[in-house]
Amino acid sequence: MTPLRQAAALGFLAALGCVGGPGSREALNPGDAARSDGGAAAQAVAGAFVYVGMAGGEIALFHLDAATAVLGRRGGAAAGRAPSSLVRSSERGTLVAVDGTTGQATSFSIDEKSGALRPLGRAATGGGAAAGATLDDSGRYVLAAHPAAGRVSVLAITQAGGLKAIDTFPAGGGARAVAVHPAQVAFVSNFRAGSVSQYAFNLGTGMLTARPDAVLELPAGSGPAQLACHPNGRWVYLLDQKLDSVAVFRFDQDLKALSPISSQVVSTRPEGAARGRSHPADLAVSPSGRFVYVTNRAPNEVAAFAIDAAGTLGLVGRAPGAGGAFGALAVDPSGRVLIVANEGGKSLSVYSLDPTTGILGEAHVVALAAAPLSVVVVRP
Repeated sequence: MTPLRQAAALGFLAALGCVGGPGSREALNPGDAARSDGGAAAQAVAGAFVYVGMAGGEIALFHLDAATAVLGRRGGAAAGRAPSSLVRSSERGTLVAVDGTTGQATSFSIDEKSGALRPLGRAATGGGAAAGATLDDSGRYVLAAHPAAGRVSVLAITQAGGLKAIDTFPAGGGARAVAVHPAQVAFVSNFRAGSVSQYAFNLGTGMLTARPDAVLELPAGSGPAQLACHPNGRWVYLLDQKLDSVAVFRFDQDLKALSPISSQVVSTRPEGAARGRSHPADLAVSPSGRFVYVTNRAPNEVAAFAIDAAGTLGLVGRAPGAGGAFGALAVDPSGRVLIVANEGGKSLSVYSLDPTTGILGEAHVVALAAAPLSVVVVRP
């Protein structure tokens, strides 16, 4: 199947900057943004490791050849019952899996040569069933949302790679996902409440403190799900599963909070589809900061959007895929491969990406023994 390709105006892309490594606040100049793609391409030759959390508790390990978008199975490791969230800390050299059913978290060391995982520690998040776990910018803390409890939890990753529970904090009804801004501000999307909770995040203690403007109320009928911060820290993208849309919010550096009104709301629905029929599942910002990718469950497709100099989105194209019930997605660090978990098809859809235009190539499918729940790509 050939993806629908649309022309995209690319002249504005040079105006974007990206942050450097974790913790960096300095934006690159336009020339640096373009040159960074070449560096990523060179590093892609060495490939990457892909970890897939699967129903039943296995984390499957693959080697990714970014030049050809080919996955090769390497083994796996056990991680509870349903590792629905996977995060990797380069600071601690660990992979952390959070079990969506029990809220139990397990940390693993990563062998730099083989990608093999070795268990290091376990800890309960303390909030029960968990969703949408993420890592803070320092790589020292894991934060997870707890839908039934309406709370968010924080775990510390120790120097040795173990885990230590910090605490849980009140969020809103149906807390679905967490994102941590480089300015040490945490956001939690509350699906049932139709809001976003906002906290100051203390890097020394791992504690969350609700901001004075703690809750951002969204329009009636909203169902906020996944969030993603742009690498330059100026914008936050919010996926809404009830409204079939992505909203763009500006981050106010003075208030250390999201602007109260979104600067854009763009539909995720394919042309001609009725409201409530695209069922968007996940979104990711490309490592270059130039594109946003969204998975849509109902049509089983990936929508690609270009990010302009104001942070707003323009559709680049849509790529159909095989399998069923598109879910989690991940872009490899080179920006040349996108991997989608087909929860309904017990498989992965693997796309090559054009790092300049954002256009996706035709998908090829990798069969799995169980339904994939999460996916993360790690460069050694």
